[in-house]
Amino acid sequence: MYDLNEELLDQARKLLSGRDDLRWIIGGAGSGKSTISRAISEAHGVPVYDMDGHIYGRYLPRYRADRHPASSAWFTAPNPLAWVLTLSAEEFDALNRAADAEYLDLLAEDLAGEVRAGPLLVDGGFTHPSVLARVAAPGRIVCLTVADADRVRMWESSAERAEMKRWIHDLPHPDTMWRKFLAFDQLISDTLVAESRAHGIRVLNRDGYASVTELADAVAAHLGI
Repeated sequence: MYDLNEELLDQARKLLSGRDDLRWIIGGAGSGKSTISRAISEAHGVPVYDMDGHIYGRYLPRYRADRHPASSAWFTAPNPLAWVLTLSAEEFDALNRAADAEYLDLLAEDLAGEVRAGPLLVDGGFTHPSVLARVAAPGRIVCLTVADADRVRMWESSAERAEMKRWIHDLPHPDTMWRKFLAFDQLISDTLVAESRAHGIRVLNRDGYASVTELADAVAAHLGI
């Protein structure tokens, strides 16, 4: 449905691959990306670039159909959530993979010419580590994960995620759409972990640490912060 734009990715690589200041935390829903990013920021004074905040906010007026076709199709749909849930698993995966290159294009545009005295922590946003690893050194990326049952429980009962469930239950055939949403979420999580391991990116399971501080310290140490 959507192909990875190699030209776009090459341009992002030229701008980002030499950026020794960039550090990346990726992971699925509920894995603790933003919590750990905030903890590292508070402990070490490292600024955070919130990818999800840009993807679903500040990037919206910047998506161009000719340059960012995957993101444009997704976010200009009358109901983006309903639209994406019409896709097959293969189409959804291809959409996300293509979109990752488009997000890197806009990130590179934001950071072009910027000189930093210290690290910048990029929080989340990417679903395909195989794409990210083409513009960033694997040693500067950490993938966080959480048990599948905990992630599903979060979607089912977390007050923070209740709005998403309400949106889906407003769609036609809500039970079917909810099951499909959870299947897509599982696909994202599985892809993140499998591709991270395949590309030498450190995977840390949130459940293996007793506290946010311990996990944040482990992530910061691996990223050289």
